[in-house]
Amino acid sequence: MKRSFVTLSVLVLLAALAATWGGREWSLSHVRYFTGRQDLGWVSCYNCHLVTLEDQPWAKPRPKHDSPAGLAVSPDGARLYVALDDRDQLAVVDVASRQIVQRVRVSGNPYGLALDPTGKRLFITCKGGDRVAVLDTKSLKEAESIEVGLMPAGVAFCETKSGPRLVVANSGSDDISILSLSPFKEIARPAAGREPYAVAAARGGELAMVACRLAAAVGLDAPPSSEVTVVNPGLGRVVSRESLDSAHLSEGVAWVPSRSWALTPLVKVRNLVPITQVAKGWVMSSGLAVSDLGGALIQMPLDEVNDYFADPSAIAVDAAGRRAYVASGGGDTVSVIDLERLAAWLAKAGEREKEEAIDDLTLSSEYVLARLPTARNPRQLALSPDGKTFFIAERLQDSVLAVNTETLQPLGRIALGDGGLSDPIRRGERVFTQAAHTFQRQFSCRSCHPDGHVDGLAYDFDGDGVGDNLLDNRTLQGVAGTMPFKWNGKNPSLEIQCGPRFARVLMRTDPIPPADLQDLTTFLQSQPPARTVHRSQQGKLTESQEKGREVFFATHQPNGTPIPRDRQCATCHRPPLFTNRLPSDIGTKGRYDTTNHFDTPHLLGIAASAPYLHDGRAKTLEELWTVYQTNDLHGVSSYMNKHQLNDLIEYLKTL
Repeated sequence: MKRSFVTLSVLVLLAALAATWGGREWSLSHVRYFTGRQDLGWVSCYNCHLVTLEDQPWAKPRPKHDSPAGLAVSPDGARLYVALDDRDQLAVVDVASRQIVQRVRVSGNPYGLALDPTGKRLFITCKGGDRVAVLDTKSLKEAESIEVGLMPAGVAFCETKSGPRLVVANSGSDDISILSLSPFKEIARPAAGREPYAVAAARGGELAMVACRLAAAVGLDAPPSSEVTVVNPGLGRVVSRESLDSAHLSEGVAWVPSRSWALTPLVKVRNLVPITQVAKGWVMSSGLAVSDLGGALIQMPLDEVNDYFADPSAIAVDAAGRRAYVASGGGDTVSVIDLERLAAWLAKAGEREKEEAIDDLTLSSEYVLARLPTARNPRQLALSPDGKTFFIAERLQDSVLAVNTETLQPLGRIALGDGGLSDPIRRGERVFTQAAHTFQRQFSCRSCHPDGHVDGLAYDFDGDGVGDNLLDNRTLQGVAGTMPFKWNGKNPSLEIQCGPRFARVLMRTDPIPPADLQDLTTFLQSQPPARTVHRSQQGKLTESQEKGREVFFATHQPNGTPIPRDRQCATCHRPPLFTNRLPSDIGTKGRYDTTNHFDTPHLLGIAASAPYLHDGRAKTLEELWTVYQTNDLHGVSSYMNKHQLNDLIEYLKTL
């Protein structure tokens, strides 16, 4: 409070001096001196001053909701366990009455659930606590807990020759924790693809498949590719890496024992096709990857010619291998897949037909048996042990829907909360995840910004010229206070960025209604910066990070040579948001660009935002200076040796 008062007093004094000494001329002189740029005119005081992290909307308390995450059904089918990550709770539901019989506190945002075969132990990934908790299902008390990687999401129980194992997908650290149960400890942590998210046991538990939901950063010259990482839980080793070409948002995986298939829902993304092709369905569509783990992999469409089912997430398969159920989080639908029909088509199709199948939206009628409407944002599924009921977690409705698998008729809805519609953040999240505003429901905001973050892909927006100005997608986490928006800085507010621009360039439909648009921007501003693994548990910088901080704020080279003010890191990336919200020329104009000035992005959570630069050509932070900036325009870096550059990067990863 005292520091804010002093800052305000100084600014008032400066303003008075400005008025006394000529106002605008003094202001221009002030701006040009402290930025080192003579081309700048008047800018707001907020470009450099009066900004604190504590004042950002994402730093404020917000309402909590009963959003269902992971589901698990007891072996006798009597109980349904529901993870309520926003509440730090586990709900226990009596299946017969469809009523909650108990709520148990589980700290750290409980998310993924798995039971052992006896049903006596429930394993819970705690996404915000970076741990796995074990609950005794009789007492519902926490028996054990273990730290794993960052932001664990999916978990699966595997029975191996070496004993029982848990396989945990650590979505924030891009690795997999393999845990033994007796004793309860981590025995291996192999690297996975980008954002490992869902896990399924295969071949009797001797293998486990981990679906990684984002494509790896590949730059501009290669199609994106996400990954299914196959591990041997007994040995703690990676067996293979199955590539899902031109795919991302792979958030579910299932094993079909009767056919030795792995099934992975995906979004088929054609990001370098001009956005004009939205009207022809050529930018994003939903699909299902069918793999036999022997290298054969075929992508099949889930969409129809004139109707799409955006953001496929969870998948469940019945024990007989007859049907699969795929939740469409953006389309508020569950698609029922007849696996026998699918197998029949695959048996008669030629190699070229299989290769081109994902682009033929007439094929889905061959094997999609039904489309079941749900409430808002179905994200997780679970089947009862007898196969007669499946449960759908309707995340943004605070409910779970029970459906009869034979009749495909609803049996009833389990109410977890009130839906949260009095909360504008929750209403905005509904808009963000809903595909209804786009042409033929092809995609939602979340399709490119999972959890408000970034998909790591570059796109060809035709508003900037077809084939020109290819632009990397930017994270929406920590976006509050960082206006203007777009890489060219043309949109002064989120309302303009997400309103008419979004309708004209992306949706190809009418703009989002004003009330919904206001809720959407409220939701976006509530998103905190991405959490990363690079700050120590004590909150202090390591020796390397501290050296990197000194490099970042340096005004002189080690030999005493002054660094020009406009090429000091902290001039453009000014704390606390680490941006001055101004366009700059840092010498990165590419062969597709028509301008050399680009908006200065904030650096909060930058470790989780690869690739980098306006067109995503730099796969890593290192490449910013070692490959794409050798002329000292993007900060003076030519004096840095390898150790100094490494230290700088280690510091940036802590922001």
